[in-house]
Amino acid sequence: MRFLSLLAILIFWSALWSPGIGQALPEWLAGKEAPKPPEFGIRDESGFFGRNSGTTKRIADKIRKLEEEHGFRIYLMVEPVLIATTAPELAARLQQWWLPTGEGLVVVYESDNRGLGFGRDLGASVDKVDIPGRVPTHELENILLRAREATDSTLAPEAFLEALIGNLTFEFDSYFKKRAAPLPAGRSLRMGLLTIGALTLLALGAIGVGALVRLPSMAEKRIYRFPVVDRPERLGAPCGGGNVTTRRFRPEAKNG
Repeated sequence: MRFLSLLAILIFWSALWSPGIGQALPEWLAGKEAPKPPEFGIRDESGFFGRNSGTTKRIADKIRKLEEEHGFRIYLMVEPVLIATTAPELAARLQQWWLPTGEGLVVVYESDNRGLGFGRDLGASVDKVDIPGRVPTHELENILLRAREATDSTLAPEAFLEALIGNLTFEFDSYFKKRAAPLPAGRSLRMGLLTIGALTLLALGAIGVGALVRLPSMAEKRIYRFPVVDRPERLGAPCGGGNVTTRRFRPEAKNG
């Protein structure tokens, strides 16, 4: 029994590392240098879309249109199985290689277990989007959430990926168009009035605080003290210096 167990373990590891059956990383990632991004936005070395080439073309057309109009690139990687890594980890690694400045998104799909990973830019803020195709992190997360919620997870793998990429390109296209559109005139006027109103309220508040501080009840109380005078004690008065006069009144004399 022990021999059979050892034999089974050896067979498992030999199958795992043998070419064509299983490997730690895909062959195009096994080299030391970073691989080049796919020319048409899709890498499908395993022939996942081989049975339906129309799906590949439709996905590639949506990806290319989004890049041409807004400068935002989407790369879709399809692998049958990932052993030494996961779809989210691989997506994050490819994002650093292919889109270091953040003007795009990497989608990795593991067809064996339908694992899905997104490599995205996590350092873009609202006031620091200096690249046309860069999306703030909070907007990017909202787009991914809406796209995934709009995609039916019960679809077949090929249809699921096509629907997911379609929803992603739609959400990003809507975001960039909304960002490029000027603010309506009415909205600009309302923002100006709100700003003026806020500044007015702040000024009135400062005036009110100043008036309260100047009230007698709010002012600091002042205490006055008589100075200490060094005078000798006279007639029992500790500070009885100066001239002292006395008056005596005799009682009236009684008559006879």
